[in-house]
Amino acid sequence: MIKRILAVDDDKSTCRFISKALTQHGYHVDTAMDGASALQLVAQHDYDLAVLDFHMPDVDGAQLFREIRATQPNMLAVFLTGDPTLGTVYPAIDSGAGRVLAKPIGIDELKQVVEEQLTTRATQ
Repeated sequence: MIKRILAVDDDKSTCRFISKALTQHGYHVDTAMDGASALQLVAQHDYDLAVLDFHMPDVDGAQLFREIRATQPNMLAVFLTGDPTLGTVYPAIDSGAGRVLAKPIGIDELKQVVEEQLTTRATQ
């Protein structure tokens, strides 16, 4: 079964990068550039994992993930941030994120972390 991933980032090129990288590795990827669009997608589809930007203009990624998990409690998350400090990492982990990665991220690292998270979920 193809895993469905939601990518949320206010930067269009980052959304394209995540989509292209993960689609090439067999995942179905939907993208959103803000929290409201992400929540609309979550209302329409079940996702296995979200790749979320931590800092977005309309909502921080941790708060968005809490809202997402209210409707899809089994969804996993990987956060991306250009500011990998304790002030970012702790709130992301506290919201339920499996990993927090520093931007910029490479295709191989993204694919590896996504696979690790999905494998961890499958064995739980």
